[in-house]
Amino acid sequence: MFGMGAGVAPEDQLDRTQTRRVLGRVLRMAYPFRRTAYVALGCVVVTTAATLAAPILVRHGIDAGIRAGDFFELNLSVGLYLAITALAYGFGRLQYVFLNRTGEAFLRELRLKVFAALQRQSMAFYDRNKAGVLVARMTADIETMGELIQWGLLQFLASGFLVVLAFVVLFSLSWQLTLVVLIVFPVIVIASVKFQRDSNTAYLSVRERVGQNLGTLQEGIAAVRVIQAYAQEDHQIKRFERSNRSLFDSHVRSIRISTWYFGLVEFSGVFAASLVVGVGGWLVHRDTVSLGTVVAFILLLSSLFDPVQQLSQLYNGVQSAAAALHKLYAILDHKPEVDEAADAIDLPARGELIVQGVTFKYQAGTQPALQSAELIVADGERIALVGPTGAGKSTLAKLMARLYDPTVGSVSYGGVDLRQATLASLRQRIVVVPQEGFLFNGTIRENVRLARVTASDAEVEPRCRVSAFSITSSGCPKASTPKCASAAAVCRPANVSSWRSAVRHSLTRPCWCSMRQLPTLILAPRQKSRLRSNA
Repeated sequence: MFGMGAGVAPEDQLDRTQTRRVLGRVLRMAYPFRRTAYVALGCVVVTTAATLAAPILVRHGIDAGIRAGDFFELNLSVGLYLAITALAYGFGRLQYVFLNRTGEAFLRELRLKVFAALQRQSMAFYDRNKAGVLVARMTADIETMGELIQWGLLQFLASGFLVVLAFVVLFSLSWQLTLVVLIVFPVIVIASVKFQRDSNTAYLSVRERVGQNLGTLQEGIAAVRVIQAYAQEDHQIKRFERSNRSLFDSHVRSIRISTWYFGLVEFSGVFAASLVVGVGGWLVHRDTVSLGTVVAFILLLSSLFDPVQQLSQLYNGVQSAAAALHKLYAILDHKPEVDEAADAIDLPARGELIVQGVTFKYQAGTQPALQSAELIVADGERIALVGPTGAGKSTLAKLMARLYDPTVGSVSYGGVDLRQATLASLRQRIVVVPQEGFLFNGTIRENVRLARVTASDAEVEPRCRVSAFSITSSGCPKASTPKCASAAAVCRPANVSSWRSAVRHSLTRPCWCSMRQLPTLILAPRQKSRLRSNA
């Protein structure tokens, strides 16, 4: 049941204005799926009405059928009761299907929008945000939304309708018995408020302990070589045992809170039914209400107390989902620091790469990583950046490729400031060769075509041969099916090959031949150390 594992940290709790803003954006985003949502809402109304109509038919069967001795009315009530039950079952299945279809369509669009927003962010964004946190946004936060949509939203709509309509039906049947039922409601309200507060704290503790447990587990697996090298297996086992025990204790506490609350609600329902039986019997004896009314009242009580219990469970879940949406919308609203100007122009095919008076800080208020840098790379010139660690080599290279924008100064190519250039032309003119390679999940051919998906097999094969492996070699007979695990294969229109420090010296000559075709080349020190001219 949704809501049992939800917890909202104090810093994630939203005020009413923020909650309304988030829900407003949800409605606007879900607008294209409104037709399916309307059908689902109609199914909820029909199911709720059928659920409440069943006790009314029981009342009619008792009063107009059994007590009056009219078998036609009794049989009619039984037949209608069966029909209403079948109707409630059918529309209950339909409401589940349509509501989940609407929710999954919304989540599909949300995932796509968030992923596209992450792909457009600049490097500074990833400096401030840990990869694990961003992955959690795409997984845990969207999973929280999925739970709310799949189960919570259905429970909320059905329970809300049931509570409101049940009170209306109860009051129309007998206002005296309705007042009797209301005697236990203050206890339910107080218990629900306490449950929301205590359960939120307990479930937050569970989430925190789960994170700690996973962290301990991940460290124990990732560092297993170090652990075994120093014979610390027993220490790690005891450490995981303590973490696991803390998680167990947190779960037990949350179970105790749930057991206390659900038991109290169930007892209140039974106590209310007992009051209805006692007071109802006295009213029947005085001919104030009928026997069928008392029976219908008792049956309707389950339609009143169960939804109240479900709504209490949903409170923390809705808060958690709203907080998750707030974080996701923060990603959608974040504008990349490195973005394309509205009046951007293409860079010229050739030209000088000029760094003029560049000062750069990774974060405001920190020491500059680069200060008053000046550099001119002539057309066709090859240079190597060397220096001690922290001198700013990597920072300068990132600025020259416009992975960051300088805090002060400018970087231009062919007389055009990189901030005024289109990103497409910038990536074609200035090519970044990562020091650490990376392979995407897929075939070798797909990875080689990464930068130009339209590359033909005839264009892919030479890159593979130069990169120390051939797709059509005897070691790799199935050209299009081998899967990749790590490292990188890059194919650029500029005919650039990606070289790693593990490259064999016998392959450096074709690498130098490829580099000589470039108008401008910047080579990182680690790559340079393994390359030498064989000309």
